[in-house]
Amino acid sequence: MKRSLQVVHDSGEPPVGASRTVAIEGRRVSIADTSDGGPSLRFLELLVKAGAARVEPEDDTKTDMRVVIRGTPQTPEARLRAEVMEEAADVVLGSARPAFAGLFASACARWVNS
Repeated sequence: MKRSLQVVHDSGEPPVGASRTVAIEGRRVSIADTSDGGPSLRFLELLVKAGAARVEPEDDTKTDMRVVIRGTPQTPEARLRAEVMEEAADVVLGSARPAFAGLFASACARWVNS
């Protein structure tokens, strides 16, 4: 007996990458993007260069701040998903920029120390 398979994801959009977490002077910062996860990985690497430390995904400590990096949604579903992610974010970026990563890391460090 042949049965057709159910299509789970056929929007043409790449699946959303998992959020990544770094610690900056004891503060947990979650980084996600509305595309395939590449921009959040680049921003994470920039923050690590600026002094942040990677946090393992299984560490379920409370996140202090959420950063979302915008992508270009191609479908209405992707647009809705991006809007939901951006509404929950503390900071929304248009792209992962090295200069901003350095400023962000130093601002978070000052905030913790003050």
